[in-house]
Amino acid sequence: MNYKKIMSAVMLIAGGFSATAQNSYTVKATLKHAADTKFLIAYMDGKNFVLDSNYTTENGAIVFKGKVDRPVLCHFAVRNPALSVQTNGGFIPAPGLQFFLTNDNISITGDANAIYKAAVIGGKENNEWSSIKAKEAAITGKNWRNTQLTNKDTATANDPAVRAKTRKLREELGAQQDKLQMGFIKSYPQSLVSMYFLANMINSLSATQLETAYKKLDNKYKTSEYAKRIEDKLASTKATAVGQTAIALNKVDLNGNAVNLQTLKGKYVLLDFWGSWCGPCRNSHPHLKELYNIYKAAGFEIVGIAQEQGDDASSTWKKAITEDGLTWIQVLNNAGMEKFDAVKAYGVTAFPTKILLDKEGKIIARYVGQEAEGLTEKLAVIFKK
Repeated sequence: MNYKKIMSAVMLIAGGFSATAQNSYTVKATLKHAADTKFLIAYMDGKNFVLDSNYTTENGAIVFKGKVDRPVLCHFAVRNPALSVQTNGGFIPAPGLQFFLTNDNISITGDANAIYKAAVIGGKENNEWSSIKAKEAAITGKNWRNTQLTNKDTATANDPAVRAKTRKLREELGAQQDKLQMGFIKSYPQSLVSMYFLANMINSLSATQLETAYKKLDNKYKTSEYAKRIEDKLASTKATAVGQTAIALNKVDLNGNAVNLQTLKGKYVLLDFWGSWCGPCRNSHPHLKELYNIYKAAGFEIVGIAQEQGDDASSTWKKAITEDGLTWIQVLNNAGMEKFDAVKAYGVTAFPTKILLDKEGKIIARYVGQEAEGLTEKLAVIFKK
């Protein structure tokens, strides 16, 4: 046997049949502290959510086997209540591990008590992603420690100063992760992982930044769900950018009456996208009620647009309106969403989102999450109070 044949044989053995395309996956996790612990993997298979807890053990390793028809983002979770953080409303599970599930031999190595730190090798996407995995894990670890400290007891969790400090640190860590992932995108423009990262940044990048980065990515992945998310965001952002005329709502209020933004011309109108399940949304309601009471007589109106979760959307929506004492116009996006989806039309991808319209129905400001604090100053300038 000559040298080339010997090397070919060695590569076949070392690669674990890598010379032949696989039509199934094997995920093998070799983990410390895995005894008496349950594991699962979760991913979207088309429109179906797959939650797989059927695994075997081989020489102490956790082994999942299956088949996917394309690379899919997968979440590897550890079911161990001792690792979770208890809260007033239940618990927060420890962070899991994300990787791309492909029809390859995928190896995970780490500690079950900190699965987010595990190394993942196998498949083009995971091998590329591995270049920043350790740095991502460090950021995740800081976020998790922050969560643990914030929720160590009820008094701490409810302390406004602690919440403000927590929010600030979370924002700083989020910015660090965006910077890290943007560096990856620039280094790997032909990677599906880059498309996934960019899709996760649609709320932290300007429309110009998002569009510029997207144009540089591989066209091969521009039919993926991540590309669609980016394209939908770009389209809705352009349609609902500051200076654009607000899109007609085509919804009905609590009493079944049509809500027409045209009839509200002559007033400054705030479109408040919220949901009964959204803590920050409902925490903003007391202050929103104060603003409404101050400026309503001067020509200020609010239209609440709720996006509910669960099968009984109407009941949870109405209950929250009553509990929070909301007296302004309310519509339920879930109702008639197949005909008109206000959340999608306005490019809302985070809650709460508040969009302010001028007297002519043009958009003059957009606030996402904590940015809504700027609404108070904006209204004070408009109404000169």
